[in-house]
Amino acid sequence: MRIRGTLLGLAALAGMMAQAALAQQPQTRSPTLEAVRARGEVVCGMQGDNPPFSYPDAQGVWRGMDADSCRALAAAIFGDPARSRVRPVTGLTRFPAVQSGEVDVLFGSTTWITTRETRLGLVFAVPNYFSGQGFLLRAAQGVKSLKEIDGATICVPPGSTTEVILQDWFRNNGGSFTPVVIDDPNQIQAAFLSGRCDVYTRDVTGLSGFRFRQTRPADFVVLPEVITMEPLGAFIRKGDDAWLDIVRWTQLALITAEQLGVTAAEVDRLAASTNPDIRKLLGAEGDIGPSMGLDRAWAANAVKAVGNYGEMWTRNVEPMGLPRGLNRTWDKGGLQYAPPLR
Repeated sequence: MRIRGTLLGLAALAGMMAQAALAQQPQTRSPTLEAVRARGEVVCGMQGDNPPFSYPDAQGVWRGMDADSCRALAAAIFGDPARSRVRPVTGLTRFPAVQSGEVDVLFGSTTWITTRETRLGLVFAVPNYFSGQGFLLRAAQGVKSLKEIDGATICVPPGSTTEVILQDWFRNNGGSFTPVVIDDPNQIQAAFLSGRCDVYTRDVTGLSGFRFRQTRPADFVVLPEVITMEPLGAFIRKGDDAWLDIVRWTQLALITAEQLGVTAAEVDRLAASTNPDIRKLLGAEGDIGPSMGLDRAWAANAVKAVGNYGEMWTRNVEPMGLPRGLNRTWDKGGLQYAPPLR
């Protein structure tokens, strides 16, 4: 009986060990990743004229923080940032585009809010930018504060939280406004420049980018009030956790690279580093990439393609004169933080 009991105990232990081993196997099947590989490129939805997030330059090459995030994703998957394609979306078309599979991931400087996850069947991957809702006016209007714009006409996009937030602010602070609702971002900007609306509102970074691109930026002023905290970043369809892993951790790898001092130019040299965190990031040790169904060099390829997060900022945002503020890494007093790559 003792032998039998021992054998039964060993069998149970073997079963538990087998289950534990199975639990440790990477769950890498992703319908989205399979579709991306079959297509040969990753398709990213984002706004068409939206510096410093996404805009085509004079040669038609997409630039900006969101465009770089898309290239980094393609580099992580294929080892080639060129295997990315931008599909322009608007406030009304962006969510149907990702829900239908027309795009694999939505950037579009889109804010993380509750109902976009609970009602739209989407999930937010990770912030690639922290901003807030601001207000742009003509300097000639002489307005110094948001409290002075009672009765103004304000350009806002449909299908967004911008108008709702604005209504809440006026309800809490008194006064009123007349919304001028326009879907296309270019038409919103044209309406503001033509005088059809007194105020243009959206995330303050986008407003600063728009102001920067005007022939006479000093003719416009961004008010000091920022009335929301807006984590912007990537949305994907719910139900594909393996794809979520890839989108999320590719962005986090760019932040990790900045924290570790790994730049695009230094990736190859630092692959021989003795620093264990750098070695894990660049695939010199560990199996982080394979755990997601990617090559060990997934993060190294992403950093080589677009640089670390700080390099992305320097290239896309710094020329517009915007302070980095909350988008500093956590050790510099900001909110950008990456959990350990292990």
